Amino acid sequence: MNSKDISGKTLEDIGISVLLIALFSATIVDSLGGEFLFTENLVMTIVTFVAVLLAAIRVTNIPAIIAGIATVSYIAYKLYQMFAQGGIIEGLSYLWIAIPGLAVLGMALFSKGIQRLQRDNNVLSKQVEDLIMIDPLTGFYNLRSMYMDIQTQISYSERNNTYISLMIIRPRYRKELKDVLKKEQYEKVIVTFSKIVYETVRLEDRVYSLDSDGTVGVLLTCDRQGAKLVEKRIRTKIDNTNAFDNIAQKPIRMEIQLGFLEYKKEYNRDAIKFKSLVEEEVAYDI
Repeated sequence: MNSKDISGKTLEDIGISVLLIALFSATIVDSLGGEFLFTENLVMTIVTFVAVLLAAIRVTNIPAIIAGIATVSYIAYKLYQMFAQGGIIEGLSYLWIAIPGLAVLGMALFSKGIQRLQRDNNVLSKQVEDLIMIDPLTGFYNLRSMYMDIQTQISYSERNNTYISLMIIRPRYRKELKDVLKKEQYEKVIVTFSKIVYETVRLEDRVYSLDSDGTVGVLLTCDRQGAKLVEKRIRTKIDNTNAFDNIAQKPIRMEIQLGFLEYKKEYNRDAIKFKSLVEEEVAYDI
């Protein structure tokens, strides 16, 4: 089986199991080694801990190098004791041949499992974001949906010789509103503003939430003259409404920037260009 086929959760489970086995073995050696093996067991325990710590913070290759050097050095030391000093190698000492490597391997697998889970979660989050067509705050369709609908409506209008216009409306002085209002209050202003626009246009017109600052797009099934009438209704409703009065301690006066264009064939079905031209109209609304 390819390592790429193993899930992050499986790698985590394998890694923590191997690490616990290594730590349990180190505990057995330390507890049963007695005073005679105390110093060497302490040194090996400290070296193993350092290697595992480096593996936990994902320092490349160094943990494995430390574990390898510790193991080779320990084997050389025990062989020196046996041949040069006439000592014997205790059975528990053989565990130190495997403990450092197993501990580093376990932690490395555990860390790799976490990395894989994080990567999978990031990919999943992006896929979900790409599929979401509804703005979570206002409940209206978002910018991605508007681009798709513009293409559909362009095709429909060309086949049936009808008109479509795109209108973009944004709250004026958004930065100032953000500075003086709490986050929850500003979100209420955005939701209230979006609903006012929705309730002002006709049922066949479509309203979209374009960003987190309250910008609203309206896809109108009318020509430029019809869009002017819609603009007049929206401005009158915004100027006369008291819907924002209970959001903050002081009454909020909402002012808007608004622009619109009727679709023309020279836009070549380019929804992004169409929107950009309308945004230029919004910028001119001073």
